[in-house]
Amino acid sequence: MILLFGSAALPRTPHRVTALPPAFVPPPILMYHRVDVDRPADPVGRELTISPGQFTDQLAYLKSRGITGISMEQLRERLESGAPLDHVVVLTFDDGYADQYSYALPLLRRFHDDATFYVVTGTLGEPRHLSWPQLLAMRAFGEDIAAHGVEHEDLSLMSNAQQAAQIDDSVRVLRRRLRAAVTSYGYPSGRFNRVTLQLVQHAGVDLAVTTDRRYVIAPENRFELSRVRVRSGWTTAEFAQALRSALERAQIVHR
Repeated sequence: MILLFGSAALPRTPHRVTALPPAFVPPPILMYHRVDVDRPADPVGRELTISPGQFTDQLAYLKSRGITGISMEQLRERLESGAPLDHVVVLTFDDGYADQYSYALPLLRRFHDDATFYVVTGTLGEPRHLSWPQLLAMRAFGEDIAAHGVEHEDLSLMSNAQQAAQIDDSVRVLRRRLRAAVTSYGYPSGRFNRVTLQLVQHAGVDLAVTTDRRYVIAPENRFELSRVRVRSGWTTAEFAQALRSALERAQIVHR
């Protein structure tokens, strides 16, 4: 592989050697943002917010079909061990909103599901965002905390050095403060370029996610896994249809 940047731009975290298979078909990866009893007034906030009742119905639907919600870390573990990937979906939450602790976490515990929470480290502790004590409590419950940048900014518009700082600094501070592995990365707004793919690999993470296939650079690999954005207005039937569509579109990705 030809590197597109100089060695000075590489992050300092060494790359971990993994035993992931050379190719695999990932299960559906669902992308949530907020789970809250209050609906924001702004259109973007409303689009990103589902109610606790809606989330309950979706988890109950998965359970009724014998489907378990797992985290990206658990997906990585299954890939390394060769465990089957049927009857699972990956649950992910973006941006580190405080309601993920207040509403999403208790429901995940109730249904015995797990999830990955992609947090923006620069906003931790700010109003309406998760705090470090909350993240530590979530880790104690077995939830997977992963990196979403220092700031929620478009990596594809940054210089190589700026991208490296966003990726490496967010991964490193989470590992240090949580004393835990950080094995996946979520691109803010799903956007990235070829340099991004090399930088996340050098940061020592094993998997990375985008939002949809429009950002994927063919051939798709483990650093550009697409996700299904869960919409606020979906009925349970629409949620089920989105899962079926994701399974029908499933494609082989490469290490």
